[in-house]
Amino acid sequence: MRSETKSSSFLHYIILILLTFSTSLFAVGGEAPFSLAQAKTDSQPERSKKEERRVDQRKGRWSFQWGYNRDSYTQSDINFKGPGYHFTLKDVVARDKPEQFSTDVYLNPSLWEIPQYNFKLTYYLTDNLFIAFGQDHMKYVMSRGQAANISGYIDPNAIEWARLHTSFESAPYALLFPNNINQFAGYHGGETINITPDFLKFEHTDGLNYLFVDVGYVAPLWVSPNGENALSLVGSVGGGPVVCRSDVRLFGEGHNNRFHLSGYGVSGYSALRIDLFKSFFFEFGAKGGYIDLTSIYTNGKSKDRATQNFGFVEMIASAGITF
Repeated sequence: MRSETKSSSFLHYIILILLTFSTSLFAVGGEAPFSLAQAKTDSQPERSKKEERRVDQRKGRWSFQWGYNRDSYTQSDINFKGPGYHFTLKDVVARDKPEQFSTDVYLNPSLWEIPQYNFKLTYYLTDNLFIAFGQDHMKYVMSRGQAANISGYIDPNAIEWARLHTSFESAPYALLFPNNINQFAGYHGGETINITPDFLKFEHTDGLNYLFVDVGYVAPLWVSPNGENALSLVGSVGGGPVVCRSDVRLFGEGHNNRFHLSGYGVSGYSALRIDLFKSFFFEFGAKGGYIDLTSIYTNGKSKDRATQNFGFVEMIASAGITF
């Protein structure tokens, strides 16, 4: 009897141990503890790989950049048309008008529109291919006092009418040289004149706003071993509308006009790009293009317009962030 009792107790212990082991082995949804541990171990590298992005892995990301420019323009023929006049000034010379560097202007968010600025929002279709939307705020100032050839016709009555509405800015020169404006009346066959303040002021200083859509490519030249820093070449082409706010005095009459859709532009851009710490970058580049302005406000009257086209080159320095 005692041996049977001992063997029965022994069997009970064996069964209890087996049940305990099997319960712990398939404790959670039938998965063994070592399987769960292995799954956790395997998932951690995958998760860390997803979190660790290299600087040249840009697909699906956005970037924003802000910068400033200096501009040069080709000579341009400017055509003026309105009641009593229709004439063209040939090979007019113009320059940009950069704001003198000052922390009060360049670092003041409320004065952001004063300097010649650039901004661009970029979406990366692949690691290298992108589409960008942006604005180049340039300034175009016709050089006063320059010699230019004039052709066309100006009615003397148009000059006399403008003389009655001379702007405050043009009045000093008109008072000092009251008969100077009369030389511009009549027919012109290409003779050379001097563009004096009583005859014409012509600027896009608030400004020459080129809105563009670009398609481009980032070509890496070097990427650091840790994937945080890079050196690349950037190239893009695009185009879009040009919105001007033209400050014009024609025969002494006029004002700083309102913003107006004035034409279109096309351009190409190339730059050297420096990426730092995956998210920050600097670009130093140049943009060249062509602008055709088919509707420029002049003296503020509804029927008075000017047209022109010219080439331009921008030197651009900008900084940005990828997110």
